Amino acid sequence: MADDLWREERDFWLAGSAEAARKLDDGCLMVFQPAGILTRRKVVESLSSAPRWQEVTMTDRASIETDEVCVLAYRATARRAGADTYRALCTTTWIRRDGDWRILQHQQTPA
Repeated sequence: MADDLWREERDFWLAGSAEAARKLDDGCLMVFQPAGILTRRKVVESLSSAPRWQEVTMTDRASIETDEVCVLAYRATARRAGADTYRALCTTTWIRRDGDWRILQHQQTPA
């Protein structure tokens, strides 16, 4: 299960905004510096206005999982056109809803 979610996690970083938004649970919360705490609605708004990542590498990967929840933790190095390389420590909590995995929580701490 975790291997599939690592692929989903990578796709979330790289996907278009509409596809990324489909991965979000209705109760999703995200935390970013300096944006702060964002609800699903605010995340979707920001996805549509922010340039998407072109490349992401995830290292120092760790995960814990149950049948219904999986938490991924990792160090991300990401790049997008015209911007400096971005580095962060990240966690994402995925939850199974009606047989499909959705992002319940995501957090990034710049490193």
